[in-house]
Amino acid sequence: MKNKIKIFIIFILLLFNGIIFGEAPIFSGNIAYQYLTKQTNFGPRNPGSKGYENCKKWLIDFAEKNSDEVKLQNFIGKDPKSKKQIPMTNIIARFDPKNTKRIMLSAHWDTRPWADEGNYKKNEPISGANDGASGVSVLLHIMELLNMNDLNFGIDIVFWDGEDLGRPGHTYEFCQGSRYYSLHIIKPKPQEGIVIDMIGDADLKVFFEGNSMVFNLDLMIDIWDIASKLNYEKYFIKKYGPIMYDDHVPLSYIAGIPTIDIIDFKYPNENTNYWHTHNDTADKCTPKSLKIIGDILIYWLYNR
Repeated sequence: MKNKIKIFIIFILLLFNGIIFGEAPIFSGNIAYQYLTKQTNFGPRNPGSKGYENCKKWLIDFAEKNSDEVKLQNFIGKDPKSKKQIPMTNIIARFDPKNTKRIMLSAHWDTRPWADEGNYKKNEPISGANDGASGVSVLLHIMELLNMNDLNFGIDIVFWDGEDLGRPGHTYEFCQGSRYYSLHIIKPKPQEGIVIDMIGDADLKVFFEGNSMVFNLDLMIDIWDIASKLNYEKYFIKKYGPIMYDDHVPLSYIAGIPTIDIIDFKYPNENTNYWHTHNDTADKCTPKSLKIIGDILIYWLYNR
């Protein structure tokens, strides 16, 4: 009888110390950075390119190994310059797919077909280390961690296609993949979501994004408060930043999934721009920045 009581006490102690059901896993910025360089090593991933096809296969294989279910949304997008139709694919990795209580984490996996903000080779596709690969790299590592550490709600991790295939001043040409999903939602529908974009910048500074404050102010405040708890307040600054048209716009407006955008648009800073140029390369990103984003998202997931 004493042995049974002793075993029961040990069980309770293990339970309350988070050992049996698992504490929040540890996010590795170095592993995420490896996934970033894996993508950039494919070359530009603009729809229709060789790098795009190779990266798509890798992402699908990775998702199939590290999630409960993978859904592919194949659709026809449009190149607004050539007016050509291009096959595109949203990649959706699902955890606990039948659970009606669920959230969405997402990033775009395509890259810019033109370096139109640069001073040279303006009509050639870019590497897209920060604008594309950084958000995907964080979500890939989170996917691995979720595969080993269950939660009591469902999660959709989504890689959007066709986000960056638009001309300046023509907002509706962008975010083609998230708009397609918003019109063809895979159920059960997530109750809220987070988009991450351009978060690998070595000089990371994330401000409140204007549309996000309208779509899901409570979630935005929660994320910035978590950043403060984790001593990341100098990277997540509680001040207004640019208003962005990103994948969170169709998700919030069309799909009805209140979504915020975590984005460091001033890349790398107010005085210099690597965005949509050939300078958007892996050496401009750091494991530290990826870890900051990963730590915050893991904390949010495991303390909901």
